[in-house]
Amino acid sequence: MSHWFEVFDNERVQLLTRKQATRLIRMFIAAFAVTTAGIVMGYNYKPFFPLIIVGVFITWIFAIWWIMWRLRMLRRVAWCVKISDRKIEAYDYTRKKISMDWTKVQRVEINKDCLNLLGPNFCSFQIPQLFSDFAALSHRITSLAELYEIPIFIDGLPWQSLDVYELYPFLTEDAPQ
Repeated sequence: MSHWFEVFDNERVQLLTRKQATRLIRMFIAAFAVTTAGIVMGYNYKPFFPLIIVGVFITWIFAIWWIMWRLRMLRRVAWCVKISDRKIEAYDYTRKKISMDWTKVQRVEINKDCLNLLGPNFCSFQIPQLFSDFAALSHRITSLAELYEIPIFIDGLPWQSLDVYELYPFLTEDAPQ
């Protein structure tokens, strides 16, 4: 196994992701304050108090589910990517390492705003286009994916089924008749 890595990182991605996580935690604290104020005010209206408690309970279940889901999505965003010929490693905003062997990667998805690598057991990460050298990074990933025969999807479709003239209509002018 070789020990070389190509490293691509963007601290701006880490900063933006941390700001989004901080915003979620602030929303949680604000929800707690609003809940406390609602319960205190609702206590004065004794006939409606059980209804207020049920409403707060349902709202909290939804809020906790949404915040946990959003934090899980933020943990998938990579700010540092290390690529070798055997595996790919990514670091999330908390600097936790996500590592996948190329043989375990199930598919590579290229979307308009990011590149996703999907692995087994919900192990995945996404690389946003905010990287300054995103083109070199995505070319390196796709070339290694082709080497390991990993399916590559562009906007949800296998790249082999895409019509280049549909994507770039101006090419029809240059096409041989």
